[in-house]
Amino acid sequence: MNYSEQCISSVRHNNLFSRDDSSEETGKVAQKTESCTQTRMFRKRRGTLVSPKNHIPSGMIQKYTSKNKKLAPSERPRRRRILLMDWNRFHKLDVIYSFMDELEKDFPAICTVYVIGKSVEGRDIKMLKISNSNASNVAVWLDGSIHSREWITTAVVTYLADIIVRNFQNTSSSITNKDWYIVPVLNPDGYVYTHTRDRMWRKNRARHDSEFVGVDLNRNFSFGWGNNGEEGSSEMPNNVFYRGPEPFSEPETAAVRDTILSSSTPFKVFLSFHSYYELIIFPWGYKTEPCADYLRLLEGGAIMARVTCPRNI
Repeated sequence: MNYSEQCISSVRHNNLFSRDDSSEETGKVAQKTESCTQTRMFRKRRGTLVSPKNHIPSGMIQKYTSKNKKLAPSERPRRRRILLMDWNRFHKLDVIYSFMDELEKDFPAICTVYVIGKSVEGRDIKMLKISNSNASNVAVWLDGSIHSREWITTAVVTYLADIIVRNFQNTSSSITNKDWYIVPVLNPDGYVYTHTRDRMWRKNRARHDSEFVGVDLNRNFSFGWGNNGEEGSSEMPNNVFYRGPEPFSEPETAAVRDTILSSSTPFKVFLSFHSYYELIIFPWGYKTEPCADYLRLLEGGAIMARVTCPRNI
């Protein structure tokens, strides 16, 4: 099923815009000791300043770095940059991944971060699992940015993860009796590329005949793959709907398949978040005949639409 950008009330009121003060993912190795990402503020503990020969008494505002050299009283030790996660702007991949790691550190009893695979260019595909480890739980899948230019989907998915985690102990059993599998950025290569080169890039960064053409990951799954020829997807590599050379040819879609099939917890819900249309889409997408669970899916979709966009129903 697909959510629309406008139908997500939880972030609709925010003024999201494409500015981020974080560093590029590439070339940031040298900055790792100078920066960190947190979901909460903290005060950095100040250490005692020591001269080469003597301890400086408390209250003294000068420090000696050599016999004859002083630092001006206004100089202070350089502070690390703190990259905060919020939902007032769109964030780059390193901030998203650090946010997930922080949730795991802050809520280790219910949060675990996994790397479920590698992208075409070798980036981690990270997944946050939220669970109370109850054996009777069923599983729910949420992913965002399978189409890399749809940044709002990552904002929605991370917002939902934050709300679920921080309210887990006081929320309804309809939330806590599920294992939540959350992948905020399913297409990390494309996501980085939209932040650095081409804002409207949609596909992954796969090569074809040594050229970057990309595969539309949403059309690379196996069910009904290529059944309608050029209708709904394409076999042409330069087409925006290029489905790839074969089903699950891309490591990103293979990671989804392998994670779900290897899970001992049965999946009951699979939600892939998209923008821009105001639609909730459910099977079938490649033919007009209704699926076996059509009425249940229609009822569920109507309830979701009514909750998220009450003024439009």
